[in-house]
Amino acid sequence: MDETKFTEECLKEQEVVQKPGSTLIQTQLERENKSKNSWSNSQYFLEGAKQTIKGNTPYLVFTLGFFAMEHAATALIAQKGYSITDHKCAQIFFSKMLNRGDLAKALSRAYNARIAFNYRNNLSDYTDKAEAEDFLQKEVVPFIEEVEKLLKAE
Repeated sequence: MDETKFTEECLKEQEVVQKPGSTLIQTQLERENKSKNSWSNSQYFLEGAKQTIKGNTPYLVFTLGFFAMEHAATALIAQKGYSITDHKCAQIFFSKMLNRGDLAKALSRAYNARIAFNYRNNLSDYTDKAEAEDFLQKEVVPFIEEVEKLLKAE
C-alpha cells in the first residue's frame, strides 16, 4: 500500500490559494439568466425538502433546505450583478451590501445546521420529525419568502 499521496495531501499542513468567492456578471442578460436559474434551483430544493419531510428521511431537510436558501441567495445576488461561489461571500453580501444582517444570520444558521447533521451518527435513529419541520418552517421558508420579495422589488 502506497501511503505517500495520502500523507502529502491529507496529513501535512498546506497553504491553499483561494480563488475569489465572487465575480462580476458582465451583462444584464447574464444577470437575468443566472438569477432565473438560481431561483429555479431554489424552488427545486425547497420542493424536495417539503417532500422529504413526509418520508422516512426527514433529516435530509437540513441539506435540501440549506441548498434552497443558498440558491435563493445566489438568485438575488446575481440580480445585483455578482456571481457568488462562496457561502461566506453570500453572507457578507447580505450583511454589508444589502444591509440585511438578518438574512445573513439566517443563512449562517442554516449552514451550521446542515454541517451539524452531516456529522451526526446514525440519522436513521432520529424518528421525530419535529426538528426537521421546525427548521423548514422557521428558517428555510421565511428566508426564501423574504428573498422573493427582494427579487420582485427590483
